[in-house]
Amino acid sequence: MATLQKIRGKAGLLVGVIGVALLAFIVGDLLNSGHTFFNMNRNKIAVVNGKKITPEEFQAQVQTRTEEMQNMYRRQYGMSLPEGAASRINKEVYDQMVQDILLTDATAELGLTVSKEELADLLQGDNIVPMVRQQFTDPQTGVFNKDLLLNFLQVVLNEDESNLNGEMGQQLRAQREAWLNIEKTVKQQQLVGKYFTLLSKSMAPNKLDLEAAYNGAKNSVDFAYAEQSYTSIPDSTVVISESELKNLYNKQKENFKQDEKREVKFFAVDIVPSEGDYKMTEEKINNLKENFSTTDDIAGMLSFNTDVPYVDAYVAQRDMDPEMKKFAETAQINEIYGPVFEDESYKMYRLIGKSVAPDSVKVRHIMFPLQADAKVKAQMDSILTVLKNGGDFAALAKQFSVDQNSAANGGDLGWLTETSAVQFGQKFVSSVFNGGSGYFTVETPYGQHIMQVTERTASVPKAKVAQLVLKVRPSSETYSTLYNKVSSYIAENGKLESFEKNAKDKGFSLNTVELTPEDISVGMLNDGREIVKWAYKSDKGDISEIFNIENKFLVAALTNVTPAGYAPLKSLESYLKMQLLADKKADMIMKSLSEKSPKTLDAYASAMSSKIDTAKFVTFNTSVITGIGREPVLCGVAPYASVGQLQGPVKGNNGVYVLAVTKKDESSVPMNAEMEKQKYEQMMYSILSSQIMEVMKDKADIENNRVKFF
Repeated sequence: MATLQKIRGKAGLLVGVIGVALLAFIVGDLLNSGHTFFNMNRNKIAVVNGKKITPEEFQAQVQTRTEEMQNMYRRQYGMSLPEGAASRINKEVYDQMVQDILLTDATAELGLTVSKEELADLLQGDNIVPMVRQQFTDPQTGVFNKDLLLNFLQVVLNEDESNLNGEMGQQLRAQREAWLNIEKTVKQQQLVGKYFTLLSKSMAPNKLDLEAAYNGAKNSVDFAYAEQSYTSIPDSTVVISESELKNLYNKQKENFKQDEKREVKFFAVDIVPSEGDYKMTEEKINNLKENFSTTDDIAGMLSFNTDVPYVDAYVAQRDMDPEMKKFAETAQINEIYGPVFEDESYKMYRLIGKSVAPDSVKVRHIMFPLQADAKVKAQMDSILTVLKNGGDFAALAKQFSVDQNSAANGGDLGWLTETSAVQFGQKFVSSVFNGGSGYFTVETPYGQHIMQVTERTASVPKAKVAQLVLKVRPSSETYSTLYNKVSSYIAENGKLESFEKNAKDKGFSLNTVELTPEDISVGMLNDGREIVKWAYKSDKGDISEIFNIENKFLVAALTNVTPAGYAPLKSLESYLKMQLLADKKADMIMKSLSEKSPKTLDAYASAMSSKIDTAKFVTFNTSVITGIGREPVLCGVAPYASVGQLQGPVKGNNGVYVLAVTKKDESSVPMNAEMEKQKYEQMMYSILSSQIMEVMKDKADIENNRVKFF
């Protein structure tokens, strides 16, 4: 009994011990299993209506989109992706993935689908979508080639990669992946189209809607008006109480929902060369001058010593910049110009050669695999024989060329300059610029080619000029000096108060920005995403590490955190005050006018210390009145007033108005119900297109963790 009593006395302790043991067991099991609560939260970019977006699938789509954008920039602009592109692509992909989930859920709930037969019809049937038609349309003739599309699909979807060499196999995989993405996009677009059509049909107008739309534009009026602007009354003369602010805030509170925001103060130090860096670069280029002047291997020498790549090609002198053109026209072979300083660089020129030759040539080709086996050689010889006997080059290119892009245009590579052709090698350049007009073969890094030059421009003076260019960059010493200066400031001012207080004395200018989780830019920085990520992982008062962004050292301090929910009254005080000031000033103006009792528009203008102006062609549907701006009250009053009848005073957005209609035109055209219906549906579809996704996002359950990852 005594023992039992002791056990009862210790029961609470035992329960606690057992509970702790069980908790340790459960947590230990979770930790060991790899499915911890932390990992569960860490392994999702977002959760949209219960569906996870994992980092792996997100990153895969980002990589695909990045490659697409990189190829586009290289093709259209000849450059790499600009600063900030990676962060913007991340956001674009995230938005698209969320949109896809929301639309997939919405269409599935409504039973909307795209059948295999429907998709086949859109991709290769009788109703091929523009996205696909464009890829297989001859840009010269504008004619869509369906046979080419079907042949392409036969190869891309059925060819065995193992039968092709590394480069060709890689090309096949890329084309197959691109096509599958097109299929996915077309299917999604078709679903979205069905969904939008269904929604827009549910918003079809009734008879009263059509009559209201017609009547809204039926009466067009000109009117004279006098205005007393709210700015005519000093703000200091108007008293606004805290209770009035609070009441207005509560009335409009639902408009003030916001995501979590974080206020950051930061300074940035430009990483720029010092005077010593300019001197060091000048000395370096002078030390290279003798080697640059005498070397027989100019390409090898420049491969290690210039910031502008050497292009072993002749360039039309007319296309050179003025300084190089003057040098090329007057210099002797191997003559040197410079060094000179220009655009933050030191540069020298060396004239390698001169010629008179076509600036550009237009060529076409039939491309074969690079491997030199007997089968390929026999096929090339056979095709050459056919061509020399009058064969159709374009048809043969479409049938046999492994370069599907040019094959669609009959093998046409378009116009090439030596600069653009040099990527194919010097044998190619020499053959197409110095050869005849017949058919010939040439090997390039991309394959074996049967070539024909179809056109040449007139011969022009050309020159091959080697450039040795050294851009002046901050040296490691300059870099370290600037970094240490910033680092020392952080070490000495590690608390928020001193960070803010002492910045100016040290020559640092603080900027303040309020960030949301989706921001990319920070102040004037295009790519400030790293700062945003830091801010959302930090606590108020934290000072960041040193960021190296857009050639600047940047340090930030987290000064405030505004939780998600409703924006606080204090942050909206100035916005709410503007509304209250306008209302109170309107009351003051109208009271003053009432006391003066003016009877005519001239009298009102005098009482308002204003003048009479006019507005023309105003209807009920007018959104912005020329000379006045957005004043819905005037659009509501003027079209229905009688000519000459004084209207007002009325409260507007910007002031108090009194008006008199001077001319009224009532349309004699009877209502065309079908036309009004079309206009109404276009308007509703436009509203639907611009707002539906935001409405869907607002209604959805979305957990967005992207800022923790990217």
